[in-house]
Amino acid sequence: MDRISDLPSHLIDFILQRLQLQDVVRTSLLSSKWRYKWTSVPKLDFSNDFFQKCRDLELHEVSSTITEILLIHDGPLDEFVLCIPENVPIKIESLNKWILCLSRKGIKELELWNLQTDPCETPSHIFSCQGLTYLQLQNFKLSTVPNFSSFKSLVYLILVDIIFESSAIDLMFGCPSLEMLSISYCSGFECINVSSPALEVLHVQGEQVIKSIYLEKAKRMTDVSLMADNPGDNFDMDTISNLIKGLSEVESMCFTEGYIQIFSTAYTLPKSLQKPLNCLESLELEGVNFDDTTELLFVISLLKSSPNLEKLFIQGNYIAGVDLPQILEKSKYNGCCLSHLLTVHIKAYKPCENTMNFIRFLLANSTSLELLTFYIVPAHDHQQHQYSISSVGRELKQMARASKSAVVEFIDLSFD
Repeated sequence: MDRISDLPSHLIDFILQRLQLQDVVRTSLLSSKWRYKWTSVPKLDFSNDFFQKCRDLELHEVSSTITEILLIHDGPLDEFVLCIPENVPIKIESLNKWILCLSRKGIKELELWNLQTDPCETPSHIFSCQGLTYLQLQNFKLSTVPNFSSFKSLVYLILVDIIFESSAIDLMFGCPSLEMLSISYCSGFECINVSSPALEVLHVQGEQVIKSIYLEKAKRMTDVSLMADNPGDNFDMDTISNLIKGLSEVESMCFTEGYIQIFSTAYTLPKSLQKPLNCLESLELEGVNFDDTTELLFVISLLKSSPNLEKLFIQGNYIAGVDLPQILEKSKYNGCCLSHLLTVHIKAYKPCENTMNFIRFLLANSTSLELLTFYIVPAHDHQQHQYSISSVGRELKQMARASKSAVVEFIDLSFD
């Protein structure tokens, strides 16, 4: 019995869309029943596997194959993935025709990856895809078309290596239904103004800190990651208070080196930095300089403002040639109640007095702590530690703990 052929059509589509495209098309050879089943599959994926199979074809033959598949396809198309390899320079005219075809099929999820060295012009017909709920673009120049307002139904927007032109960024970030926004190493803009009240997740990553970020309309945000390699020199300090206010309902938060330095510089504004983050449960800080007392004060202030924090991860910053570290006075570690903190992971390039005092502060104020792990990771110059490895382990064991069940682990990776 041919039980697969007798399955409901939606289940057959469910199976087909999980196969590679070449295998989906091959099902047309199974029998007369299967000859045209592949033409209604709701997902088409032209990525690495497809282009590997086409590596012996001429460029025009590859484009013709994609065009023919789209023309033969019958019915609605929910998902479309195109990953343009470095050695297959797809023409913008062909790309525009494919996107026009998708817009007429009511495309909902669209991924366009350009792996070539130079950015590609965004196909203008992408703005005709008003039914989009998911859009992912990499390495494109993005400009809008006349009379385009926004993607009304867009829920997820992921942008990587995008060059914004004119007012494209305002239109892209102004999608009223947007719940998740991820921006990585994009350029052509200085400000992020999130106007969607539905936004829940914001991820921003780049070489420098974004000049200003406005989140006041995003009242439902629960997950924020602000990542930058360095602070740059154009940050609008007046927006720090507004940014902190926009984080009051966040449950998971991640800052890296550039943003940590910016917030630390603003430590002279304690009221804005100490606004309660009562919903914060997970905090990740990457690139903290334990030799800089302003950064350490910011971290302590952040912890004191997060009474319901459960998970904490801190990655120290590698600073070569620091001979005279600033030692933070013990009086600055005023007591606080971290009664919900369960796990802590701290990674540092060297054990210094500030690091040890910070661990002592956590152990003394975390009444429910279950595990604190302290890692020493390899340094580029294998500099001499202020503390010997044996003394670190001994001191950690002797530290007072507010939680009787707290386990402290010390792992030295510097000489692995």
